[in-house]
Amino acid sequence: MTKDERWIQQHFEELVVRYAGRSIAVANQELFVGNHLKEAYEQAQKKYPKIIPSVLRVPHPEDFLCAL
Repeated sequence: MTKDERWIQQHFEELVVRYAGRSIAVANQELFVGNHLKEAYEQAQKKYPKIIPSVLRVPHPEDFLCAL
């Protein structure tokens, strides 16, 4: 696991609360937010061109609800 993946894991609950439905990229443990994965990725790449950012679409809280 990369340091950026660990950062996402450590901040996951906060990300779900603040950025549900949005796309994020993390590079050098810095967060970039966009409406699309490509947008977030490109923001991170612009600032950190030598780092491959970790990207994901942040789920909505209701995505975690299970039907019994």
